[in-house]
Amino acid sequence: MPKMPDALTIDEGYAIQSQVVDTLADGPVAGIKAGMTAEGPQKMFGLTHPLVGSLYQWGRLDSGSSFPSLPGVSLECEIGLIVNDQGVAKSAGPVIEIPFLSWSSSEDAKGSNVAAINVGADRYIVGEFFPLRDDYESLSVKLTRDKETLCEASLSEALGGPAKAIEWMLEESTKRGLTLSDDMLLITGACGGIRPAEPGFHVADYGELGSIEFTVT
Repeated sequence: MPKMPDALTIDEGYAIQSQVVDTLADGPVAGIKAGMTAEGPQKMFGLTHPLVGSLYQWGRLDSGSSFPSLPGVSLECEIGLIVNDQGVAKSAGPVIEIPFLSWSSSEDAKGSNVAAINVGADRYIVGEFFPLRDDYESLSVKLTRDKETLCEASLSEALGGPAKAIEWMLEESTKRGLTLSDDMLLITGACGGIRPAEPGFHVADYGELGSIEFTVT
């Protein structure tokens, strides 16, 4: 990232985000992402609430994809929802987000700057989607690299699960000027924390929701 301004407010950060997305999207955005959904990262970046950003169409990958390990590239196990233009969920399924956050200076690691850089949105891997269900708190995801477990987490970890997450995301997106369109993808935040994208063959096993496989080179 370039050197960031010294003292952006959250509102100023979101104003810059809009310009960033207009510059990088190369067409309509593919969806909306929630970020900084866990209390630990919020405290680290001086936040008291999560953030929202836009997903790029060019960032979508399929299961079986590969990409390089680079400084600032991370992995997040998430649940995604396909919604209509009113925000009503049609289906849900596994998504691996591959955010990119690489600061020029550690002093730039502030919540307002995260908002400005579109919450690190870059690539994301989309699995198979299924009709929405009401028991995500009973489901979990297990991420492995070369058969070594990296994390295990409940699918209700991020924002209390998909139902609560979508309610908050719609409200916050409206507040920040992010608009919905039919068949838009919403991803609801990390389940099991954020992991550096280190080389190896990865499997994210979502149980009844299937799995996503990918290779970091």
